[in-house]
Amino acid sequence: MRFHAPILLIAALLIAGCSDDEDLYEPDPLVDIENQFEIKTLWSTSVGDGIGEQALKISPVYAYKKIYIADTNGVIAAINPDNGKKIWEVDYEMAIAGGPSVASKLLAVGTSQGEVLVVDAETGDEKWRAQVSSEIISSPAIGDGYVVVRTVDGKIYAFDALSGEQKWFYDESLPPLTLRGNSAPVIANGGVISGFSNGKLAVFILANGQVAWEKKIATPIGSSEIQRLVDVDLQPLVVGGSIYIGSFNGNLGSLDFRSGEFNWQRELSTFQDMAVGDLWLFVTHENSHVSGINRSNGVIIWTQKDLNRRQLTAPGVVGDYLVVSDFEGYVHWISSSDGKIVSREHIDSSGIAANPLVIGEKVILYTRDGSLVAIKKK
Repeated sequence: MRFHAPILLIAALLIAGCSDDEDLYEPDPLVDIENQFEIKTLWSTSVGDGIGEQALKISPVYAYKKIYIADTNGVIAAINPDNGKKIWEVDYEMAIAGGPSVASKLLAVGTSQGEVLVVDAETGDEKWRAQVSSEIISSPAIGDGYVVVRTVDGKIYAFDALSGEQKWFYDESLPPLTLRGNSAPVIANGGVISGFSNGKLAVFILANGQVAWEKKIATPIGSSEIQRLVDVDLQPLVVGGSIYIGSFNGNLGSLDFRSGEFNWQRELSTFQDMAVGDLWLFVTHENSHVSGINRSNGVIIWTQKDLNRRQLTAPGVVGDYLVVSDFEGYVHWISSSDGKIVSREHIDSSGIAANPLVIGEKVILYTRDGSLVAIKKK
């Protein structure tokens, strides 16, 4: 039997034995700053019940001039990014746990009951659904006539995008203890790229599911199962001929897409998705430090440590700034050139766990209680 370890549980186990005044995993209080600019709220709308306190990566996506979002109770909606008005909304009354993903005029989500649901991105009408072996808690991938999902028990399923017919599946052996998270698969260059909880990254041939190559991103070290966690939970980031990937308790690296050989790698623990600029890679560490990294060689240019343990989201790139949100509902704007926090705004007391969505100058945030909020720099 395999168990999932939420991040907060890991923190509690790691600090066992520490004195009461030595709680190393308590989030740091916010450091006072003087805002260099103010933030304007453009609109706000309610979409379902959000994700509550669940550790899920349900985030808004942008496609076909619409924002798409889902909640954990089955509500899926398309939103006008100009004014926040709903274009369509459908309640499928299912426990959505992964997605949404949108491409090829289709929208796909996964559920905690192991269902894949695919709907028409223009209308919200159901196209097909399929059953897989276990929960889907990461975004499906859509592309080249396929829908691909990754399940928590280490399997990858590929379906025909139009009919829902299963084309192939792959089963990866996983360790007994893993984080509560999964790497979202990516379809690119005729392949499927996915990370696994045993520290591996693999590329599969999309047409038949054969393994093109696999690479160990992190090797378990330590005597306990907690210390040996090396999950690759973030979505692989494909830029040109390179794949950027990282792991918990392990490494961050750049690999050649065709060969799987490392361009570079460095020690850095993360489970959050990454963002990319013209020259740099932006990463949220597992302890909520944020770094700007030279993506050609892996050299860390700067690291922002003032948001330690504040359960930050992945970063979003807005012009010369990064945007990250935290568990108390604050949005932090960070200079991408030197890592300094230049502005902060409190958006929602329920907290923000979804990755920020950047559309031009707008930043779209999804709060834990289901509010979709658009903001921008004044």
